[in-house]
Amino acid sequence: MTPKSTASKSPLIQFALLLLGLFISSGSTHADLITLYDGNALPGDQPWLVFAADTLSGWSQTPAAGGTQLTTNNATRAGYSNYLPLPIPSLKNNQFPTLNRSNGFALTFSSKILSESHQSTNRAGYSVILLGHDAKGIELGFWSNEIWAQNSDFTHAESISIDTTVERNYQLQIIDEQYKLLDGQNTLLSGTLRNYPTPAIPYSLPNYVFLGDNTTSAAASVLQGPIFLQSNLSSVPEPSTLLLLSPTALAWYLRRSPYALLRSITKRIT
Repeated sequence: MTPKSTASKSPLIQFALLLLGLFISSGSTHADLITLYDGNALPGDQPWLVFAADTLSGWSQTPAAGGTQLTTNNATRAGYSNYLPLPIPSLKNNQFPTLNRSNGFALTFSSKILSESHQSTNRAGYSVILLGHDAKGIELGFWSNEIWAQNSDFTHAESISIDTTVERNYQLQIIDEQYKLLDGQNTLLSGTLRNYPTPAIPYSLPNYVFLGDNTTSAAASVLQGPIFLQSNLSSVPEPSTLLLLSPTALAWYLRRSPYALLRSITKRIT
């Protein structure tokens, strides 16, 4: 999962980096792209995410090459969120941006399902939740052979058969009333957003992000890689914003989508 130095030898990435160097002196403070987790150490050791579990045992998180291996059993809920759970839910980092659905926003993350089991077809051992400023959004469940959306009543909805046991770089986009899940440039799943009425926590929290196991009816072992948040899809990340990423995160981001940087630079030129 760790980006290899050979990735920088791609002609497209070399060209993007060359143009990036030309705009280093731009002085822009635009900061739509945030590294929630750069793939080093544990996600909770970095400024944006916190690890939480509802049991003292039945889970483990271990640093691994390019990420963290998170393992849970059926009795445990555990994962990573941008909210501290106690004493009342509050953002770990007060600088977390507002996720406006009109502007659009996207969560980009790398993951690999090592194992997964579920006692119900309406539950998954690894889930990703992304909610906007009005708490409207989507929850996706990941099995070893399928990715699917949760209905508002937490039943199995639209899905795609796919091998999630290989490392994939996903991007979950939300724009207006729609969501879209991509693997690179390929759309895997799309549909309308949901309002999840209960339980109120966490589904009433604005600007909410979660990756992990949020059910006592499933278990999983997942290799969680880098996680990025782009809080405004109406503009692409400024080149100087990308300079704020760690070398590892920058290499991973360019490896996944060098076109984003090219679009950013082209926008500034024109």
